[in-house]
Parts: sequence; structure tokens; C-alpha cells
Amino acid sequence: MSQQTFTITVNVKELLTEFIPKLAKEYVQMRGDQAELKGTELTLTVDIVGCLYSYIIKDGVDFEVKEGDINNPKVRISISLESMAKFADMKNIDMLISMQKQLTRKKYEILSDLKGTSVFQIKTPDDTTSEITVIFNGAQAPKATLKLSMQEANLISSGKESPVNLFMSGKMKIEGDMAFAMRLQPLFVA
Repeated sequence: MSQQTFTITVNVKELLTEFIPKLAKEYVQMRGDQAELKGTELTLTVDIVGCLYSYIIKDGVDFEVKEGDINNPKVRISISLESMAKFADMKNIDMLISMQKQLTRKKYEILSDLKGTSVFQIKTPDDTTSEITVIFNGAQAPKATLKLSMQEANLISSGKESPVNLFMSGKMKIEGDMAFAMRLQPLFVA
């Protein structure tokens, strides 16, 4: 029997304002971490080539989603539309929701204190590089660039591999502020 596939079409607005928040909320509820995240408020803005989508996530499960910017988000993510399409592919969708899916009190506290910019350059199977820039608490510096493959990025987001192991094995390269890059590590541990 031949392998059968189909494609699901979803627009960026639906993906960012409905699909991802719904999945992230369900993950937190499935894990039963609502009590641990009580009293937290994570603010996040996603910039896709000038189209802004902002989130205020209270207690890990109460998502307020709006189009446009918010003042001083803890996390600001910039990504091109082409790169977003590659990550929205169902086999990579986990990477888009991994932070919300794995949000814990410890990670929330790290996000609250972290200041700097990380650039993730992810080599995709079609031999192009997708870039995601993440600014923590409005700070442009320190800055670190992490270079890895889509396969390695999926292993990190699924919790099957750590960035430190990938770096030590040469599968991930780091340029820029190494100390800042190491401070990112706990965000990617399941």
C-alpha cells in the first residue's frame, strides 16, 4: 500500500490566535500544572514580518490573544512568513508550542529574569536556513546565535535531547555570548 498524505491549510491568524493557544492550554491542563503556575503572567509578542500577535498568559491557562503589540513583553519572537510555514508543518508544529507546552514555574522565573537576544538559525530539510529571533525582556544584548538542524531543533523541543549535548557533540554551533547561550539551557529541558 502506498503512503497517503494530505495537507491542512490554516492561515497565520488562525494558527496564532486560535490553534496554538488552544493546544498550549490543553497541554497545561493535561499535565495538571495549573496550581504551580498560579499567579504567573507571561507576556509574549510574535512578529511575522510586521504582523504582530500578542499573548498575555495568566496562570498558564488563561490566554488573552490579540492582534498588535503590547508594552514590554517578556518575550518577543520575530520570524519570517516562509519560516513560519516550515514550522507550521504538522511534523514541526511541536516547536511552535514547545515553550507553552513545557511552561513550569521555574521556566517562568527564568523568562522573567533573562535579558538578551537569541537568534536560532535552523537548517531545514530543503537546505535553507530559517531564522527565529527571540528578545527577552526588551534587551538587545547580550546576544547569542545558535545554529542547528530542524531535526536537532525537534529533538530539543520534544525533550529528547539537550542543547548542551548537541553543542558538545558538534551538532549545534554557538556564536556570540556563550554565557548567555548557556542561560537559555533550562528553558529547553523537559
